Amino acid sequence: MSPGRVLDAPSYRKTAMDNKLLLADDEEGIRKVLGIYLADSGFEVLTAENGLQALDIFREERPSIVLTDLRMPGVDGLELLRTIKSERPDTEVIMITGHGDMDLAIESLKLEATDFVTKPINDDVLAIALKRAQERIAMRRELRGYTENLENRVRQQAARLVETERLAAIGQALEGISSAFRDMAGEVEGGVRFFNEMPCFVSIHDRDLKVLAVNPLYRERLGDRVGGRSWEVYEERKDPTLTCPVGRTFASGQAQRSRETLVYSDGRRWPAMVHTVPIRTSAGELQLVLEFAIDFSEVERLRQELQATQDRLASLGLMLSSVSHGVKGILTALDAGVYLAESGLRKNRMDQAQEGLGTIKEMVERVRRVVLDVLYFAKERALEVKRVKVADFAAGLLALASPKIRRHSIELATETAVTAGEFEVDEGIAAPALLNILENAVDACVEDRTKPAHRITFRVHGEGDLVIFEIEDDGIGMSADTREKIFNLFFSSKSKTGTGLGLFIAQQVVRQHGGSIEVDSKPGRGSCFRVHWPRVLPKNDPGLPAGDSTA
Repeated sequence: MSPGRVLDAPSYRKTAMDNKLLLADDEEGIRKVLGIYLADSGFEVLTAENGLQALDIFREERPSIVLTDLRMPGVDGLELLRTIKSERPDTEVIMITGHGDMDLAIESLKLEATDFVTKPINDDVLAIALKRAQERIAMRRELRGYTENLENRVRQQAARLVETERLAAIGQALEGISSAFRDMAGEVEGGVRFFNEMPCFVSIHDRDLKVLAVNPLYRERLGDRVGGRSWEVYEERKDPTLTCPVGRTFASGQAQRSRETLVYSDGRRWPAMVHTVPIRTSAGELQLVLEFAIDFSEVERLRQELQATQDRLASLGLMLSSVSHGVKGILTALDAGVYLAESGLRKNRMDQAQEGLGTIKEMVERVRRVVLDVLYFAKERALEVKRVKVADFAAGLLALASPKIRRHSIELATETAVTAGEFEVDEGIAAPALLNILENAVDACVEDRTKPAHRITFRVHGEGDLVIFEIEDDGIGMSADTREKIFNLFFSSKSKTGTGLGLFIAQQVVRQHGGSIEVDSKPGRGSCFRVHWPRVLPKNDPGLPAGDSTA
């Protein structure tokens, strides 16, 4: 080790786990010298002479910091880093590298390494790297504490709010019903006004078993039976004056509850649950009967609406989880880009700085796409369709995609037929949808390192009432299983940088316009997306909300 300052040991003694450090290096001399130095600095040092031994110690001892050489026999430093991050992502890993391993060091940063130091190891550089690791550990611990405290407070406040709202609702309901019952004893019309908004069939009956008033839903489904007999809304029965719910209530003086079959005004018959409530005068005399009939089909409709709402909330929860995962990957890549740019500027290496700047630009664009996808998914809006020239639309789309394609040195071939003509389209959502497919083609080419060069072909032509967009690449391709799932919500094949929204939304946009997408792909040979877009928006679904997953 080269001369430098001694680490301030007390600043590292946060917890017993924070003090535990694993040192992996195949050179015994480095392990010995670094081990003494780190122990003097307040760490409990564990040492391993190779990657396999390091993994065994890591899994048993669970150190919070790992200091590992990049080049080791068997399991090297990068493979060790990948395994550690997959098993315990919060572990801080600092890489030790030689001057000739800069590319591998940068690769390790992309794999979420905390930092790297070069041999011969300078005390000051190592001190900075260890301090950064400890600060990240402390920040995560504090954030975890804040989060847990916030979650507890939110749960407590939510519980109080729910209880308050529940009690208020019960109080309002009891007061409202009590008030209605009192009013109905002296004023039938006032009671009916109270029940006009109730989502069931409500009627009021007198001692002669005549219908005095009904609510709007009753009148809409069962007909205007005011003045008719109380039993006429049910299927025919023997001795209806005693067997209908209202008749039984007057006979017994008690509330009734029974399953009945209602006859709708159009002759249809539906099962219902009927409740009756006796209404008495101030002297206790039974004067009126309030009848509630709940159509089971209406209950099922409300249940389905509730289920749809719950499904939507579940989807939003999955979306937040998926987006958080994708943004985390993007931020990691941004860190690497910033590091490359800053390092290149410090060392006056413009090629490295440009590479870092390119990474930053690409990640910022991905953040923009994620935000647009989230806005599309969360907010419904009607299509804003206008008629445009297909060639102009295609040119605008390629202008958006070309910078990323050129940045990765991918050849772009375009074929726009003069017969493409015009079509009706909401450009605000259609362009991002097709751009998503184009950028996926770029990603597929970048990920494929088996070929010296790659090519993306963009074709547009007309076929009768359709406009056909073809986006073909010679990238990594897809397996049959992946091809079947690519349009599923939250499915992503991009590891940490994908949200699983892009292709799902692209398909929804195309379907909204009455179109469809076909995919042909084979592993190692590339993919071809064919988008069939109607020239005229189908008239059966005008103004379908954007974001409606049933499109």
